[in-house]
This record gives sequence, structure tokens and C-alpha cells, in this order.
Amino acid sequence: MSGPPWSARRALSDGLRAAGLWYGGAVLLLAWGATAVLGAAPPTLGLLAVTSAVVAAGGLLFLLPVSRPAGAVIVLAAVVVMAAGFAASLVVLARSSVPLTSTAGFPLSPMKSAMLAFAVNAGRRRAPLTAGLALVAVSETLCAIAGPALGVRWGFDLPEAATLALVALASTGFLIAGRRTEQPRRASRAAAGEEALTRTRSIARSRAAAVVHDTVLGDLAAIAATGPGRLPPAAVGRLERTLELLASPDWAAPAALPESIGGPVLAAIARREADGLVVRLDGELTELRGLGTEVEQALAAAIEQCLVNTAKHAGTEIADVTVLADRDGLTVMVADAGSGFDPDAVDRNRLGISTAVRARIAEVGGTVRVFAQPGVGTTVLLTVPKGAGA
Repeated sequence: MSGPPWSARRALSDGLRAAGLWYGGAVLLLAWGATAVLGAAPPTLGLLAVTSAVVAAGGLLFLLPVSRPAGAVIVLAAVVVMAAGFAASLVVLARSSVPLTSTAGFPLSPMKSAMLAFAVNAGRRRAPLTAGLALVAVSETLCAIAGPALGVRWGFDLPEAATLALVALASTGFLIAGRRTEQPRRASRAAAGEEALTRTRSIARSRAAAVVHDTVLGDLAAIAATGPGRLPPAAVGRLERTLELLASPDWAAPAALPESIGGPVLAAIARREADGLVVRLDGELTELRGLGTEVEQALAAAIEQCLVNTAKHAGTEIADVTVLADRDGLTVMVADAGSGFDPDAVDRNRLGISTAVRARIAEVGGTVRVFAQPGVGTTVLLTVPKGAGA
């Protein structure tokens, strides 16, 4: 199972996502309340509520499920919508009876901070800072140009600058942390490549030995058993076929190597790694080749769903997949040190657990055990038989 082509955008972390949404919403309410306290008329309050809702809607665009190529479009759309809402708020406040002496004062300054708070949901790495800089540039340009035209003096907004600095610190911190994990990730990939090369060489040697045994040694034995004189046509034909085989450039190449060594499982892991998840693979990997086709496909799909859950819900970019084998079957442990959850609080009808994991493994005669605790992490044990399945 390759997973759906659409996935929810993720903020720098689940904590910052929630904080950005709550803070942004609270600050917008504060701006509206400050306007009421400053003596705005009901029509002004109603218009400001509408423009504030537009700003909030722009912030919620960051949460839309999108594919990777469309991410930049969503960020741009969110910035445009929030800027439009802010521009409308500036016009409404400037034409109202509210004493608006500067673009850096209430209630415009809280609205700018609210937009920056929403920007932490723009994505990972540099996306929040990029969106934040764009919002500051657009909002301050509007204030510098439209403000004086509407009778409102432009002023340096210190709270806005402080909020942008916090977004920059958060983005930089997560970027540095990501780079620090890059070296172990590269080392893990190098080790996996070396292991694959070792497996390739081992299989090539085995096939070479088989070819030599089945052809060359057999031909030599046939020649030794033939009496003096010309070789029989059958012997000549067999020697010609052997020479053609040995002359072939890929006579010792293992056919379909990935499928022979747990191909579906490794392919599922590779897909999750391509989406940014770091998967540390360990254990008795060669035991994967002893699985039946149905068991192998079910196990690969279940592992991939576990990794999807880690990337989507655990708040971490690192997962461990360990393969353990015994005489009767195979156990794969998928673990992360993320946010965890309470298994008893999860709806039994949730497809991610019941259908995508438990049902698949049960269909091939296996079992699934889930160990999780909030704040500690999640471990899923997938146990399957080595045969073709029940």
C-alpha cells in the first residue's frame, strides 16, 4: 500500500501548531475587544468581526490537506487571504470613530501578531519563517502606504517584530536539529547500502557456484566419460550453451534481488523515508525472504501504516523498525519515542488501526499488539507466520 497521495500539512511540531492556532485566535478576539473598549460603534464592530474572520480563514488554509508540490501555493494563498483581511481591517478602523493614532497601536498590532502566530503552521523547516517574513512585508507595506492616506501614522511595531523573532528562533532551532540528525541518517543509509552490496555479492557467489556445478562440472564429467575421437553432437551443443551462458554479462546477477530479500517491506519503508521520516532498520533482515507472498504483502502494508501514523500523529521524524525471527514466525517491532496515546481511548473502528493494521495481519494468521502511553511513545508488534498465511 503506497498510502494516499494527500497528507495533512504539519507545523514545526504538534505543540507549536496548537499554540499558533490558540494564540492567533485569542489575539484576534483581543483586537476586537480592544476596539469595543475604545468606543467603536456596532457597525464598526460587525465589520471588524468579518475582516478578522477573513484573517482567521487565511490562517486555517495552512491546515488544508495538500500534496507536496501544492504546498507553496497554499502558503501563498494563506498570505494573500490574511493580507486582504488585514487591509480591510485597516480601512474599517481608519474610517471609524476609534482613536487610531499609529499602525503600531491597538487594534492593528494584535492582528499582525495573530497572522504571524498562524504562520507557524505553514510547514516545516523554513516555511514558517518565509511565510512570516512575507506577512510582515505585506502588512507593513500596506500600513506605510495606505495608513497615511487614511490618516493613520505609520509606526514601528515592536510586538510584531518580537513575534517574528520567536517564529525565526523556532524555525532555526528545528532546522539545526534536523541537520544534526542528517549525519546519523546518512550513516544509516550508507550502512544499508553496504549491507545491500554484501547481500548482492553473497547471492552472486551462490549463483556462480550453482552455475559452475550445474554446467561446467557436468560438462567436464561428460567429456571425461567420452572415449577418444570427436565429441557427440549432443555434447558439442551442451558445451556451446555453457559457453554462451558464461559469456553473458549478467550470468551471475541475482534476478529480482529486492523481492528476494523482503522487497515489499523495504519498498514500504523507502516510501516513508522519501516523505521525510527517518527509519532506523535493524534485526534479522534476511529472515524476510522466508515469508510467503501474501504474508509479505500484508506485513509491508501494516508496517507502512504504522510509519504513516508515526509521521502524522507522533510529533517525531524518527522511527525504529526491528525484525526478530524464531522457529515458527517473524515479529516486526515498529517503535517511536513520540507523543504516544492512550490505546483505550482510541475508537476501535478507526481504520488506521483496525483495518490497515490488525485486519491485514489477521488475514494471514498473524497478531498485532500495541503498547503506547501519552508522552512516552508507541510500540507496535506485528507477528506473522513464515508460511503462505492462514
